[in-house]
Amino acid sequence: MTETGLIQFRGMPLFQRAKMLAPGTKLNNLQDIACFFYIVQGNYEAVESNGKFRITAKEALLKKCGNYIARFFGSEQSNECEAVAVYLYPDLLQELYKNELPEFLKQSDKIIPPSKIVADDMIEKYMSNLFDYFDNPEIVDEELALHKVKELVMLLLRSEQYESVQQFLSELFSPGVLSFQSVIENNLYSGLSLEELAFVCNKSLSSFKREFNRVYKKSPAKYIKNRKLEKAAQLLNSTVEAISNIAYDCGFQDVTTFSATFHEKYGVAPSKYRATA
Repeated sequence: MTETGLIQFRGMPLFQRAKMLAPGTKLNNLQDIACFFYIVQGNYEAVESNGKFRITAKEALLKKCGNYIARFFGSEQSNECEAVAVYLYPDLLQELYKNELPEFLKQSDKIIPPSKIVADDMIEKYMSNLFDYFDNPEIVDEELALHKVKELVMLLLRSEQYESVQQFLSELFSPGVLSFQSVIENNLYSGLSLEELAFVCNKSLSSFKREFNRVYKKSPAKYIKNRKLEKAAQLLNSTVEAISNIAYDCGFQDVTTFSATFHEKYGVAPSKYRATA
């Protein structure tokens, strides 16, 4: 990852611009903050406790961070992915609103998944303005930095996705945590290795395996493989989706691996299974 712009606030990153050579993967551990992650070019995928979320150029993801895995993909025009992140710290938002804390920032006991934001003209203008600040970071004082964060919150609350944004911002102040089983179910088809899934669950690999065996009474590798194959068989029976797409949707990295694993369980290739269904 090449950082092409960073604006800090009291020693913490607040606005960050970076380019990543694609394809690439990065494990992130950012506790107790949220992030507005905007894609300038390329494609981006976040895999976290609520599942897998993908965005492309001129789209953004508003998410609570924690442990998550970021995947970067290029486009037809470039093998780079460029993104801008705005970090939202609960203490900073509470300071912004002080005694006028609105309803959407009051605690909620709900657990809200990331919100996908399609940038409108106002958000596009906001991002263009940030690019100027990345080029001239010396002009961004504390007052201006706070103003730009508040401006972003207001723009998001006036976007077409305002309802999910409002829910998300209220959840940012909630200590709610998904159960171990919920995290597993949300990521069965995300294509994660056991090490990556353990990371998303905020556990070491050994403690993850112990907890998995305790909850499911089976090893994680065996259980997850079986669930992926069962979903693939169901999709082969009920849809006309291309086999390559089914393989990806069920969390397999390539068609060759999928076909061999499917044949091992069902005794026939996916194409033959579909033909005889």
